Amino acid sequence: MVVSKTLLFFIIFLTFFYSCEIINPSEQIPSYVAVDSVAVSITNPAQGSASHNISDCWLYVNNKLVGVFEVPFTIPVLEAGMQNIQIEPGIKNSGGNAAREIYQMMSGYYLDTILKENEILKLSPVFEYRPVTFALVEDFEDIGFEFQVSEQSDTAISLVSGANAFEGKSMHFSVDAERPQFECRSSQLFEIEKNGRAFLEIDFKTNDYFNFGIFSKEYTGAVVTEVRKHVYTFNPTNNWKKVYIDLNYFVNNVSGTEFRLFFTCVYSEDSGLEKSDVYIDNVKLIYLPTQ
Repeated sequence: MVVSKTLLFFIIFLTFFYSCEIINPSEQIPSYVAVDSVAVSITNPAQGSASHNISDCWLYVNNKLVGVFEVPFTIPVLEAGMQNIQIEPGIKNSGGNAAREIYQMMSGYYLDTILKENEILKLSPVFEYRPVTFALVEDFEDIGFEFQVSEQSDTAISLVSGANAFEGKSMHFSVDAERPQFECRSSQLFEIEKNGRAFLEIDFKTNDYFNFGIFSKEYTGAVVTEVRKHVYTFNPTNNWKKVYIDLNYFVNNVSGTEFRLFFTCVYSEDSGLEKSDVYIDNVKLIYLPTQ
């Protein structure tokens, strides 16, 4: 049978057309999810300040992780129609850029909504604390507060307000050549369950380095001692910052279960500073027991 030139051309054209469709299939048009800001809602005055440093959002669509994105962001999502959106609050564990994780002390933001192709869904997630234990919430607004200078300190604590304070009143101490040593300790011991999750939240501003640590109450026979453990060094910053300090390693690797908090600062002439000033606010010791 002889195939006409017209029919042969048509067959070749169809073969070429469908081959192109296979090689270059039509691209799916994405929808977009945008988050410009996040917030923390305080549901009980005992939870303290709503200040936060939730730097990241862990975005899930229908229980599938899309990615971890630093706020603010706008990202494409290859889903359309009614979808379940889940956003978990993300932090830099102990301030480390490489240690990003979901902050388990807070619950996520959940929404069923319609995603439309080539349209932006703008969200402003608000996170709340889970039913965690707030062992300490110190905002320095009362006359008495949790931290007292120790015998190792040759300078005192003061409360400041106004331009140098973060919210209301803040704790301040300084060291210089004449008064080079500072140390303050929590007046009480805190019992923290092992194998859970424990964090210290703190807002701070400082022109020099200072340190945070814990004393672990240890028993050796009939002798009781408090063993010092250095946990974290704060870097100088001209602006107020919040950091979430992970205490798990330090809590789990000692025999004791009771802990006292401390801050120290030592003046160094090598710093080139006439005086080292440290400001602290909104100290929260919170932990989530083992499930």
